[in-house]
Amino acid sequence: MKYSLLFTYLFLIVSFGQSFSQENTSDDIISRIIQKNGQKFVKSKNINSVSIGIYKDGQVYTEHFGEIVKGKNNPPNDKTVYEVGSVSKTITGYLVAKAVLEQKIKLEDDIRIYLEGDYSNLEYNSTPISIRNLITHTSGLPMFLPFKMNGLYEKLTKEVPNEYLALEKSYSKEKFLDDLASVSITAKPGTNYSYSNAGAELIGKILETVYHKSIDELLKENISAKYNTSTTKIKLDSIQNKKLVRGYWMNSETPAPNNLNPLWGTAGGIKMTIIDMMQYVELQLNNKNPIISESHKALYEVRSPLNIAYFWRVWKDKYGTSYNHHGGTSGTQNWLFIYPKYNLGISIITNQSGPKTPNLLSKTAQKILKELIKE
Repeated sequence: MKYSLLFTYLFLIVSFGQSFSQENTSDDIISRIIQKNGQKFVKSKNINSVSIGIYKDGQVYTEHFGEIVKGKNNPPNDKTVYEVGSVSKTITGYLVAKAVLEQKIKLEDDIRIYLEGDYSNLEYNSTPISIRNLITHTSGLPMFLPFKMNGLYEKLTKEVPNEYLALEKSYSKEKFLDDLASVSITAKPGTNYSYSNAGAELIGKILETVYHKSIDELLKENISAKYNTSTTKIKLDSIQNKKLVRGYWMNSETPAPNNLNPLWGTAGGIKMTIIDMMQYVELQLNNKNPIISESHKALYEVRSPLNIAYFWRVWKDKYGTSYNHHGGTSGTQNWLFIYPKYNLGISIITNQSGPKTPNLLSKTAQKILKELIKE
């Protein structure tokens, strides 16, 4: 299905397979590119369904393939709600950038000024963890809190989704803050890149503290109400929850449970439809929005050409400066790519999760990009 956000003049018809520039695009070509890659994607091992969205020059194109539940012949659609996992971090980054511009927080702030209690452990040789460290994964905090979650997904056993759910059920914000006080920082913050969901959850705590509002209230106020993304939230209402996908872990025949998100949800708790994602892409391509400009600033170089902005992975190559992030849960995975040079965004979401899925998503997005754009 194609949703027209901005009608443009008719384009010259060109044969499928030809590359095209921003000035010479075709609705038919884009649809065929999605069809070609979507059909190939669902033929991959263990894949059941996929939703692909492309935003190009003010128009949105979405297509859906496969079936949500194995054997039920029920393909996803534009109203299907997905857990978008760590792509949530980029939305969190938007909220952080807004807080910085409003001078609610500063990038170099010692995070302990927003915490009550003794967190003297959150420093190394008198260098404290800063806001900048949290949003660039250079804080030295562990991947997960609780500590027992660390290494869980590396086991690759069929019990992983239920083990993860059990840990979520036994956890809370209070327990998170207790565990935070026992973390050991072993290197100067800002020195090493080490991906941390715990750090992303902590920034949620800080945002709630400075705004005196819940994360869902901040999402509604700054994202969903402004940009017509009604399912972009952590806690869904009863109607939306019925449309929430349960996906499959590895080669399981049984759907994995959805995440509970007992913390702030800022590391990976947001849900979206593919249409919400396309609206979000449009926002990300608005370079006149000062919050977007701030959130896209490269703050830490991991290795050339990869930098980290406000949680975004910033990449530079022949396609210009682009922004991307992967997200995954026990049952879904997705990858979002933003290419400002071409006024283009690509999102691919599948209800399957395993160690090979990220590479499959990324390769499919790159194939789509190459068919859309030729430098």
